[in-house]
Amino acid sequence: MILWTLGHWGVGVSWIIVSVYYYGNIGYVASTITYLIFLFLILLFAVAPLVLFKREQKQDLSLNSLLFISSAFIIIELTRDFFFGGFPWLIPGTVLLDTKLSQIIPLIGAGGASFIIYFISSLIARYWQTSKLRALLIFIFASFLLIEQSSQPIKDYDDSITVRLVQSSLDPKIKQLNKNRSLIEETLIKLSKENSELVDLIIWPEAELPYAYQSKEYIALKQKFEQKPKLITGIWHFDDNSLFNALVNVNNDEIYQKRHLVPFGEYIPFKKALNPILSYFGAPISDISPGEDNQELISLNSKYKIAPLICYDIVFGNDVRKTVKSSNFIINISNDAWFGRSLGPYQHLEISRIRALENNKWLVRATNDGFSAVIDNKGTIVDFLDKGIQGSLDSNISTKNSPTIYALYGYYVPYLFAIFYTIFSLGRFLWLKHRVF
Repeated sequence: MILWTLGHWGVGVSWIIVSVYYYGNIGYVASTITYLIFLFLILLFAVAPLVLFKREQKQDLSLNSLLFISSAFIIIELTRDFFFGGFPWLIPGTVLLDTKLSQIIPLIGAGGASFIIYFISSLIARYWQTSKLRALLIFIFASFLLIEQSSQPIKDYDDSITVRLVQSSLDPKIKQLNKNRSLIEETLIKLSKENSELVDLIIWPEAELPYAYQSKEYIALKQKFEQKPKLITGIWHFDDNSLFNALVNVNNDEIYQKRHLVPFGEYIPFKKALNPILSYFGAPISDISPGEDNQELISLNSKYKIAPLICYDIVFGNDVRKTVKSSNFIINISNDAWFGRSLGPYQHLEISRIRALENNKWLVRATNDGFSAVIDNKGTIVDFLDKGIQGSLDSNISTKNSPTIYALYGYYVPYLFAIFYTIFSLGRFLWLKHRVF
């Protein structure tokens, strides 16, 4: 189990080395040390609770034991929403995308999909000890259910709007020099303005502008987008002596502040312990504040409401579910340049697809370096800009949708079942133990 955890997490979050290098500008040695500290803490968190399962490692695991193990695993998974300020990354249920089982995701979400994966894995492990033929047959059947099946993007839909996603693909480090401010803005405007009368909404990436909300540069930008098309962009926001990573509708100044900050990128977990180490290597200590919960949706006009999410916000399934419930579609802007050429951008895109499928909402994501993408309400990528490509992407998206079972109450089903079943199993164990004595 420890070896699996090392492989799963060691490879899966190796992008932390790259992100800390880009954000902290402290070199690969210090970035690697930060990654190893993070990995060690993750391993403690993931492996330590497995002590609870020691009594369940029997020759012939019962159905009760399999349900208990599966329940305990998704409870551990749920607690990662709060660990390190929240790190619900690498959720196993996301692998059901593009498979025959993907239809359960709008019912019970990625968490419920994880429960199914844990149960099937436990079932195979059970029979591997007693009947390898049965274990192999279960494995083959499960593999058949996980075979990739292609789905065609939706083409015919009513009540659509046209969006343009802008991907500047500029080196993130050029923002550090004031002389490059005009270059960044000019690149964004050039990619936005051509045939702009054909689009309803232009979307720029997270934190791409090298100036703040309500600065003189912002006021000048606002004047350039007074009429159609409307512009939504990421921007820095100083408010009450706090700095926020924000998204703003330039036309009406509606603003959204990022709620979930990236560990080691925008805030430092365990500051007292880690700040001296990062300071020793000359890393700038991030001091960004998180936005409040229950922020208002962004208005495109009197007809359409947009659910705004910035980068890491998209990872938190329940918060996304509550935010997007009354919206027409979802915008996710991101600064994926700090992932570099790692696995991070692929994982981030996959998570966005899951959120679209769970909530039956079209989702558009604009990133500064890829992958910018248009995703339909079935989680299918309609169109995208590849990593490192500078350009813009125009697409029609549907604004009509109805809430899924997951969006209404399905999110809670697997977790409530897991909690009640775990309590029941522990109570049953203690009662049997007491009865024996």
